[in-house]
Amino acid sequence: MDKEYKQKYPEWTRDGKKYYMTMSDDLDSFFSCLLLEKILGYKVTHYYDFDGLYQGDNYIYDGTILVGVDMDIVKPGYRVWGNHCTCSKNNLNASNINNIEKINLNNYTAKYAGSTLLQIISYYNLDISMLSEEAMMILLAVDTTFKMYSFNKNNCKYYLVDILELPELYALCEEHSQEEFYDLIKKYNLHEKIYIENGVLETKIDLKSLEEIFNMPFILPKNKFELVHTYENIGLHYDGYKRIKKQLEAEGKQIFTKAWTQRTYVKISY
Repeated sequence: MDKEYKQKYPEWTRDGKKYYMTMSDDLDSFFSCLLLEKILGYKVTHYYDFDGLYQGDNYIYDGTILVGVDMDIVKPGYRVWGNHCTCSKNNLNASNINNIEKINLNNYTAKYAGSTLLQIISYYNLDISMLSEEAMMILLAVDTTFKMYSFNKNNCKYYLVDILELPELYALCEEHSQEEFYDLIKKYNLHEKIYIENGVLETKIDLKSLEEIFNMPFILPKNKFELVHTYENIGLHYDGYKRIKKQLEAEGKQIFTKAWTQRTYVKISY
């Protein structure tokens, strides 16, 4: 990652401390957690699926702080790695390019439409040069980062090359069609969710193939998870969002996670 840009991320991302992690329900979060565990020693102790927060039986309350990985928590103070446009300045501990770029509904088309995973790879200067072309294409397929190129080539180059300093990935966007990336998603079930079944994390993502492609373990945490908190999880168009935000404020409640998935449509949990 560009050195000057890296300094714009929250201080906690480089403080050398150990953190517990809350993993969410897709490959972007899981792959990111695997890397954070490998390079920094973080440990997954919680799971979040936007309807509920689950606590693992490996969690020990010892003062260690939780980090939400691929979770756009807008509640102040929470440490998170995220990637969506939140249009919120409340959480200064959010590590998210779109926060740094001050992306809002007025400049929405200039947003970073990529994964949390690539931010982490870039931020911690992980070497991907030894990966196969297929592996690099999978990195772009996670959270459909490759679609940035079809939206706006200059925007895609700005984020992948100028900020993240991953020119080899931008080159693959130029060389391969959208269909080729979608074929990879289908081939390895990269779009499938991670879910709780009988207290255990399960998925239909082809983790065995990913292990071979990336030469690293892709093993879901084996802990038993118990539901400890529930959330209302809804999607709203702009006018509906304004109404419910006003209602929540009147009731003294706060939005927990928020992501503008389209310029006029937002997903929230509270």
